[in-house]
Amino acid sequence: MSCCGVIIMPYENPVQAAQRRPFQLTGGMVAAMLILFFGVIVSVNATIMTMALRTMPGVETRSAYEKSQHFNEEIARQHERDARGWSAAATIIRQGEGATLAVTLADRNGGALAGFVTSARLRHPATSARDRELMLSESRPGRYETRFDRIEAGSWILELQAKRGEEVVFVSRSRVTLAER
Repeated sequence: MSCCGVIIMPYENPVQAAQRRPFQLTGGMVAAMLILFFGVIVSVNATIMTMALRTMPGVETRSAYEKSQHFNEEIARQHERDARGWSAAATIIRQGEGATLAVTLADRNGGALAGFVTSARLRHPATSARDRELMLSESRPGRYETRFDRIEAGSWILELQAKRGEEVVFVSRSRVTLAER
């Protein structure tokens, strides 16, 4: 008997505990770990690459070689356009879910440039999937407008082109920002 009045009895376990084998790393386990490790790496890389290519495939032009053959001609035409001193002022204003794009074309003296067939391309800086091709109509002399129903807020690249007949007489590229709703 102990000092507290508790009887201490010896404990004997009638069942012997099974002997545990020490951990042993085998070739099959190493092979499985390597396959699992590299399988995870390859699957993550494939997922990221697929997502990247879906949002920005990297193609700016179908045939860079053909486009490069006309590069000097395009530069000369752009110098002719620049010599005219024409300018474009663009605004994009939120209207509900959509927006209105308004462009004012003016000569070097500030006079309105009227009577053109104008088209625009709103390019999203991150993905070509959100790009929009637009035709603008002349609402008053020198002012061209278009409306679209849905568009995301943010910064856009506006590429404007004005034609008289089949001749492109004015080209402009600028950045416009559309505010949140």
